[in-house]
Amino acid sequence: MTPAKFSLLLAGIIWLSVGFRIGSRALGWLEPYFVEPNWMLSLLILSLIIGIVKSSTVLKKACMRNLQNLDKIDSNPINYLKGFLVLFGTKGVVTILLMIALGFLLRFLKDIGCDPYNLFGFFYMGIALALAFASRFYFSEFTKQK
Repeated sequence: MTPAKFSLLLAGIIWLSVGFRIGSRALGWLEPYFVEPNWMLSLLILSLIIGIVKSSTVLKKACMRNLQNLDKIDSNPINYLKGFLVLFGTKGVVTILLMIALGFLLRFLKDIGCDPYNLFGFFYMGIALALAFASRFYFSEFTKQK
């Protein structure tokens, strides 16, 4: 497996696993809506729609931009380690760091009581679904690579 193909596989696995991790946290935050008979099905459906739309637009565009960096990953063995960073580029790495910081901020705000209605759970569910759905672009390109 070439470093470029390995980087694609790693990117897909990371996006999918982060989507599952964020989704599991979202389900924990949304548990009161599943326990009570009057939970907000409409907000859950909205999260699903947002996830699908975000994966098909914003994250697809980001994936396609990242895939243009594949030719920058040469066959040097060190690129098995750093090829992932080359794939995402500087802009992508900064975006990932900002998204991680936003996640910490949302969890902090939730912990101090700024989310009495568990709305952050619906945001997290939309983000989780978007990442999980968008990981398919990396896996698709992975299967096309020689």
